[in-house]
Amino acid sequence: GNTVMHHLFCGLDVTPLARVPFQSSVDGLQEFQAGELGWRVRGDPLVRFLPCLGGFVGSDVLAGVLATRMPASQGLMDLIDLGTNGEIVLGNAERMLCASTAAGPAFEAGGIEMGMQATTGAIDQVALADGGVRCRVLGEGVPRGICGSGLVDAVAACLELGWIHPSGRLANGRRALELGGPVHLTQADIRQLQLAKGAIAAGIRILLGRLGAQPDDVLRVHLAGAFGNYVSHTSARRIGLIDFPDDKVQAVGNTALLGAKLALFGTDRSAYEVSDVRRRIEHLSLAADPDFQEIFVGETRFPG
Repeated sequence: GNTVMHHLFCGLDVTPLARVPFQSSVDGLQEFQAGELGWRVRGDPLVRFLPCLGGFVGSDVLAGVLATRMPASQGLMDLIDLGTNGEIVLGNAERMLCASTAAGPAFEAGGIEMGMQATTGAIDQVALADGGVRCRVLGEGVPRGICGSGLVDAVAACLELGWIHPSGRLANGRRALELGGPVHLTQADIRQLQLAKGAIAAGIRILLGRLGAQPDDVLRVHLAGAFGNYVSHTSARRIGLIDFPDDKVQAVGNTALLGAKLALFGTDRSAYEVSDVRRRIEHLSLAADPDFQEIFVGETRFPG
């Protein structure tokens, strides 16, 4: 779970997580006997809560690092967990860096006028068709709103059509972008997506810079999280969310769950080896980076 979950579950003081620098000194591996937690499980087994990586980077991200085999990779790998709080880990067996960035809720269609979850009636895919756009609606029928993957597709398609300028401003005096049925995107919706994608893109750029690397140097990019598993890689690249070739990008499903399984079913020493991996990961505070604000503002623009 995230760092707050870690502290609440383990009975640790969450006060340090609520004030600058939002970092706790007690974020490592925690161990309990099942009985201590009130769990009546045969054999009173050992319960382990994996270490966190930072105030906003939890043990779920560490589990993702294990799942992608980054600590054993000779080539650079990137794990990007896309959500309201976007977490990024970049590195290989030699060195790993991690950071979190407040992307906001736009990737999950939060703060979008007609945004909704990916349920029946949501537009989840948008493609170019006959000089306009064609929408796929979950459950078919009349669309009721748009989810995160549909939002990225729609903006990517409208950029191609020239309906949106690279600055994000709607073109030709448009007040809204009509997608299908009553569903539309407003200027404010576009701005929300710009802020979200700009934060993630800036975080990636800063980590690459710290390692002296370019996007082409990265061997594999793993997109995780509920949004990351369904977003079109082509659309994500078109709006400037990621800047990696499509053949290097893959959705990796629930890496937190897979990493937890690896820790659970590993050897008796696996949890301590996990702690060793955690010590090898350097956490960077993007808010403290002197270049973050300038890079972030630049990354809010869409590619021309």
